[in-house]
Amino acid sequence: MLRNSIKEMFIKSMRKSMASMRKPSTKVLIAALVAALAVITIAAYTLFWQASLKTPKMKEVLIIGTTDSVQSTLDPCEAYDYLGVNIIQNMGEGLFKYEPETAKLVNSLAVSYTISSDGKVWEIKIRTDAKFQDGTPLTAHAVVWSWNRTITLNQDPAFLIGDLIEKAEAVSDDTVRVYLKAPFEETYVKSLLATWVAFPVNPKTSPMEVVEPPGTLDMIGPYKLGSWKPGEYLELVENPNYYGEKPKTLRIIIRFYKDAQSLRLAVENGEVDIAFRTLSPADVKDITEQGKLQVVAGPGIAPIRYMVFNLNKEPFNDKRVRQAIAYLIDREQIVNTVFMGKFAQPLYSMVPIGFLGHKDSFKERYGSKPDIEAARKLLIEAGYNESKPLRIELWYTPVRYTPAEPDIAALLKQQLEASGIIKVELKSADWATYRTLMREEKIACWLLGWYPDFLDPDNYVRPFYHSSANAWVHVHYANPEVDQLINEQVLQPTEQRIQTLGKIQDIVADDAPIIPLWQEGQFAVAQPNVKGIVLDYSQIFRYYLLYAEAQG
Repeated sequence: MLRNSIKEMFIKSMRKSMASMRKPSTKVLIAALVAALAVITIAAYTLFWQASLKTPKMKEVLIIGTTDSVQSTLDPCEAYDYLGVNIIQNMGEGLFKYEPETAKLVNSLAVSYTISSDGKVWEIKIRTDAKFQDGTPLTAHAVVWSWNRTITLNQDPAFLIGDLIEKAEAVSDDTVRVYLKAPFEETYVKSLLATWVAFPVNPKTSPMEVVEPPGTLDMIGPYKLGSWKPGEYLELVENPNYYGEKPKTLRIIIRFYKDAQSLRLAVENGEVDIAFRTLSPADVKDITEQGKLQVVAGPGIAPIRYMVFNLNKEPFNDKRVRQAIAYLIDREQIVNTVFMGKFAQPLYSMVPIGFLGHKDSFKERYGSKPDIEAARKLLIEAGYNESKPLRIELWYTPVRYTPAEPDIAALLKQQLEASGIIKVELKSADWATYRTLMREEKIACWLLGWYPDFLDPDNYVRPFYHSSANAWVHVHYANPEVDQLINEQVLQPTEQRIQTLGKIQDIVADDAPIIPLWQEGQFAVAQPNVKGIVLDYSQIFRYYLLYAEAQG
């Protein structure tokens, strides 16, 4: 189009110059030619200038600041923290994935699938154009090998496919046959096969052991690991062998900050393009009101926050103590005081508001407001009173979830001590120490948060209440009736499943091994020129959609 425009200008210019001349001299011809070339030069410059305005230059690097950190590894068989998993989700993909801005599962490495009449055998055709980062083609054998690796190494998240798959085999290079342990519902199966633990890894380069930092594995995704200095930064670079759409930004650098104050200063000073996880609610409110940076909000389903008891330790092996604490908690006070009534909402079940089968079982069992008399009655029955108070430690980690965590812990202490019988000592530790204390079972009452592995209510009941899946949380809760109901609900039609989920929530509200507290929204603060931020129900922060116009 540009070439044609210049050609037309040249012809018009020459015709105009020659129009009044019947027999032009050589000098006149040269002058006309020079004039025409001048017109062409000016026109070409103008057109190129206009074109450059329409296609602005994009930044090749975007910097994301966070107070979060990779807590374990970038090995998909072992990672089980938000940031580690999210980075893996930008370097790899599974047979299915969530379509951005929806909760819809679509084919990814899968092309098609069929299900046997009894619902227990799936045959899945996979892409033949997908390659690992080193150029090795994806095959069904690689998919099966990767799943077997996850199940064999049996790290914390292995249950996501370990409880699903009885056996898998490669029928051919492009066909995987999966034998399920039960005739699970179709979307449920696809949800689990979309989790990071089911991502294919390159059998040629992946060891049959967990890969420790600063390493990772060869996967199939828009990015690959460039460099990683734990605690300082992590760099992702474009994967040239990715079959799909190329990332909008060639390099992503994740920079780690020690606290919310440092992160806020970094985004306000332009040191980072995006601040994501975690600024305080007060910071988000203040930045929104100032209007200099953009604040992007997502659905309020995660994290959900909750209090955990180790049921193997006194006094929390006594259900009356756990129930008394449940009676004393004032969720609305926390939400209105710390989250200003707009960045979180009270939660009365581990299944979040908005999910299939959600039921306010804790509200029905204990009320929406503290019931001090009911709590005192249970505590006295358990052998405690004002002269013999119940002394407990409440543990929290100050940075990982929200900078306001100390304020939240202080409110919970105040609420429990309103009984006149409970005495609370607050204790805190950085996340690495916190996890160690939890795993070594040196703490008995602590605050945690949860992001979904996949979008199904099963992911909010099985990991916490099923005795075969909740070892990671060190709650030691085992109720055979609950185990059976959890197993049944994933096989049931929707209406029956809702009823079963309601029963599960009612039973665990009465047992109270874990007390749900509130659920939060998602927020990212970014420079005005940043585009492509998608915060949706999947909780996947897709770096490959991010881009920004270069400034200056």
